[in-house]
Amino acid sequence: MRRRELLAWGALSVFSRHVLRAQAAPIVNFFVDGIWLNLHHFLYVLGRAQANFPDSKRDGVNEAPADQERGLAGLDPAAVSTWRDAVTFYVGGLSKADAVSSRDLVTVAGALARAGDAATLGTPAGVPADVATMLTRAAPIYRKAWWPAHHDANRRWAAEMRPMVDRYGAEILAFLTKVYQLPWPAAGYPVQVSGYTNWAGAYSTTGPLLMIASLDKGNGGQDGLEIVFHESMHQWDEPVLAKLRDFAAGKRLSPNLTHALIWMTAGEAIRRVLPDHVPIAERGIWERADYPKLKLGLEAAWLPYLKGQGTRDEALEQVVRLTAR
Repeated sequence: MRRRELLAWGALSVFSRHVLRAQAAPIVNFFVDGIWLNLHHFLYVLGRAQANFPDSKRDGVNEAPADQERGLAGLDPAAVSTWRDAVTFYVGGLSKADAVSSRDLVTVAGALARAGDAATLGTPAGVPADVATMLTRAAPIYRKAWWPAHHDANRRWAAEMRPMVDRYGAEILAFLTKVYQLPWPAAGYPVQVSGYTNWAGAYSTTGPLLMIASLDKGNGGQDGLEIVFHESMHQWDEPVLAKLRDFAAGKRLSPNLTHALIWMTAGEAIRRVLPDHVPIAERGIWERADYPKLKLGLEAAWLPYLKGQGTRDEALEQVVRLTAR
């Protein structure tokens, strides 16, 4: 290894050790009791299913209608009518938007996450008055028919994931902060656990805030550990994109490039501590959109850096050279 590469990695090691010393708070904080956020997400995916959006056949959505019917079977006609009104309300409004790209939905989700398990919702900032009114009407029904099961699923998922984060999280975090050279939230990254979220079973927003679905079968075990760190890495999208644009010098970057970096880096981070882990991207992600080209560029430039060669900026510059147009 060249002398300047050794110096660069030495500096990164110092940075990583500093992060570990400073990490007095948990790496991630799991919140499992957010009834208002759980109610919102359930209505959201039911609205997507009722409107027959393309994602209604995906695992994060397609099990919600049967779950709904099981709960409705134990309700009186008036409660059933009120609940169906709430779903129809979402069909005509919030369920039309994408949970990740819609600023309105992100704002609502953040406000409801802050509401936690409050007995009453009121009209929190960021939640339109008509949405707050409908959620308030639907909440007693949700508490009776679905919340006990969703809450139990949240707690089970967190109980599975906490020991994995406790055992492997420090090493994963040290690797991620070293290669990205960016800081982690001092108080830990907040993870809101919800029965449902969206078709993907997880998403993250600026804030930072991570939503993960406890009822999604793909979110358990090693995959769940990868998803927690993958989604948390989206907090770094803006500074990474700014650096990539500097290297692009006017060339067109793929809109999937920052996500591709996360797919490869998070997968490798988990595989470093769990050698038998098969990164999620290797099970079909790399075959989508322009990911095949991005994968080739990342394997040539970014993967060697993850294995200890060169500097971050050298790797990013080469990634841009190989993938930008």
